[in-house]
Amino acid sequence: MGSWPTGRLPVAGSSPTLSTLITAGSDMYSRVDRFEAGFNRLTLYLAYLVALSIGLIAVLIPLNLFLIKTQLGSIWWLYEGVEYSLYFGVFIGAPWVLNQGAHVRVDVLTAGLSRETARKVERVMDIAGAALCALLCFYGSRITIWEFQDGTMPDKDLRIPTGYMMVIFSASFFLLAVEFLLRFRRAGHQSDETDLDKPRVGF
Repeated sequence: MGSWPTGRLPVAGSSPTLSTLITAGSDMYSRVDRFEAGFNRLTLYLAYLVALSIGLIAVLIPLNLFLIKTQLGSIWWLYEGVEYSLYFGVFIGAPWVLNQGAHVRVDVLTAGLSRETARKVERVMDIAGAALCALLCFYGSRITIWEFQDGTMPDKDLRIPTGYMMVIFSASFFLLAVEFLLRFRRAGHQSDETDLDKPRVGF
């Protein structure tokens, strides 16, 4: 019969050592850090798409006016395309804007608080924001399924199924919920000199 290696006999009721717990905790933080870095890149790429759509609109609108003035025709789908682009930009760009701390803020309450108290308030608001966004994502997802089942189409010349528009809505609030949770985590590691909403560049 084989024997247990010396020093590796299982001990009933034994508990993990402190070093094991520290290592496991470090691995968990490392995974979360990698996830956050990847998430930040995703929101940045989405922001690039929004910027690209805005640039495309800036080119197509004067081009369309030129075509009309010279009686060469027109880009018939342009104005409804602009509506869709604005919808896309607002929702898909929101997670990156939140990441950069660039949303409009009302800081009347937190301005008079100490930095530590203000940080605690921020963390409460991050949890509340994550919960609200998760709720909107949930109901948006339900409506998305219903829209695809019904095959709803908008009363427009440029007809994109409403279900696809609801996918953008639901995805946006899912990403916002994740970003709020990451903000909550970051706030727990902030030093007194660090501003949570200071714009960050580069990931």
